[in-house]
Amino acid sequence: MRTSSTSATARGPVRQDEQAIDAVILGRSGASAPYFALQGLVFDGTELRGHAPSETDPGTETGPVSAAELARHAAVAGLSAVALGRPDGARCYYLVSELEAKLLPSNAPFGAAVAYAARATQQNPVGGAAQIEARIEHELVARVHVSFAVIPETLFHKLFLQHRTHTYGDMGSHKVYPPLDGITCDRHSAQARLVVPRSACRGHFEQHPALPVPVLVGQLVRLTSSLADGKFRVTALQVKSPAVAWAGDELRLRVAKAATPWSFAGHGAVGGRTVASVRLAVAPPVRPTR
Repeated sequence: MRTSSTSATARGPVRQDEQAIDAVILGRSGASAPYFALQGLVFDGTELRGHAPSETDPGTETGPVSAAELARHAAVAGLSAVALGRPDGARCYYLVSELEAKLLPSNAPFGAAVAYAARATQQNPVGGAAQIEARIEHELVARVHVSFAVIPETLFHKLFLQHRTHTYGDMGSHKVYPPLDGITCDRHSAQARLVVPRSACRGHFEQHPALPVPVLVGQLVRLTSSLADGKFRVTALQVKSPAVAWAGDELRLRVAKAATPWSFAGHGAVGGRTVASVRLAVAPPVRPTR
């Protein structure tokens, strides 16, 4: 989404009373709906606050929100905080390079609205980082740290010209993940294949359909279900993403059991090149309180 509003390209850090914060964020980043789903945004010059519904199908994962969807909203909140704090208002594209999350046990039901509060912790010409807390009402449910590679719009267009498109086809949705093909598994590992559809990239980068890292994480968590013993909840997540998967790429996914403190380790690769590597710690579902 590109806005012609002069406020969207206002230079320097912004304050809540200067303009609509969502318009500024969309003007300064390549994100848009439905990937960008934060609502009720408030920015006090340091901390960005907003909320988002929890609606992505969790499969056999339990909890009020799936780990991948929480990571998605946290990453968006984090890039927004970084974008709002940058010294100029030029549009940049924010690529998740690392993400770490600790998810706390909660009895809140699936689908509860989660509030996100993000603060930029690092700013430099080519990168940034943010710390995010997620809460349901007053209950802390996760802490997330995200690092980004920051690429100015002009350079991004030059680097990825071959991936540019004027349409994404259908509208797309992040409520469900595209089905995996060729799933095979044994006692210790599981593999699958995914040709990235444009619909799975909707809203990530304007006119450049790239698979969001949290969506790839969601597919790896889903593949983990093939190895887990029944329902589970993710308690910790560590992600590194050195490359980008584009619409039409064939992703090869693999998850294997890992040594403690991690339960599983996985990665997604295109043509033998790793797009993202993931480590997960999982635990049995939280028992309801009486």
